Amino acid sequence: MRFRETKTPKETIQIMPRLRLPKNRWESFWDCVSNQSGKLLSCGLCATLFALPLILIWAFTNILIYDINLQIEIGEMTSTLGAQRIFDTMNTANLLTIPAIMVFFVGLAGAVRIVRRLIWQEDVFFWFDFKKGIKENAGSFLVTGLLLGVTNWVVQTLIRYGYFVENSSWYDIVLPISIAAMVLLLPIFVFTLFQTDLYSLPYLAKLKNSFLLAMRTAPSTFATVCLVFAPWAVLFFSMDEILYLVIFAALIVLLTPLELLALNEYSLHIFDRFINKENHPEIYDKGIYRHAQD
Repeated sequence: MRFRETKTPKETIQIMPRLRLPKNRWESFWDCVSNQSGKLLSCGLCATLFALPLILIWAFTNILIYDINLQIEIGEMTSTLGAQRIFDTMNTANLLTIPAIMVFFVGLAGAVRIVRRLIWQEDVFFWFDFKKGIKENAGSFLVTGLLLGVTNWVVQTLIRYGYFVENSSWYDIVLPISIAAMVLLLPIFVFTLFQTDLYSLPYLAKLKNSFLLAMRTAPSTFATVCLVFAPWAVLFFSMDEILYLVIFAALIVLLTPLELLALNEYSLHIFDRFINKENHPEIYDKGIYRHAQD
């Protein structure tokens, strides 16, 4: 794995005074939730602003699909034509989702920097740090958003295409492959995003490092990522369009900052274990008690 100097400024960083620093990353997570809930909520609100295109696309798509299903139920449209209309609608929505995810990831670039500084017990000047995070990391986050959006489009298109293949096991083959691909790629993308906030590396080098880290820590990493993203499964249940929109927006506001915090804590734990201890001792265990003792 390749590593270079971190993005940590050369000048001494003033650590926020605390009577007792967390002893590990798990305690650090709850410390941030308890003492920095206002800043975390602000991150969620900012993320929601950048997620507005995504929310509107998915809400409008839900309305269109509901209308198509209603026309099928009352006999105004055949099931065959309805299936084709739903396929075309979802395909268009997934294509539009690609740039919407990229816009959302620009907001995440700012939020990730703030969350990392909270974990490290550093002072946060919200709008300054948010804009600096975007300025320094937006490029890498945009590329990751593009890759995630394209992967989502390909996977969903292949799965839905199986509905139109008669006498075929297409669906049975594509579905498990698609799920496996997403389960593999999500940890890689997660490690890539949090590496971007720490290390000055070419994008391909970060992808390579992320793949190696994901493979070396596969059981814990896959379990952590699945657990963190599990609450989003509620969106797969059938519900009223307005309720869907409200739940989706609420998840972004309330859940996104907690997910960023949890994934950042876990990523720092992995980076400390495999990277920072030998290559970047200045940030090894930063923000927890063991580092404060050095």
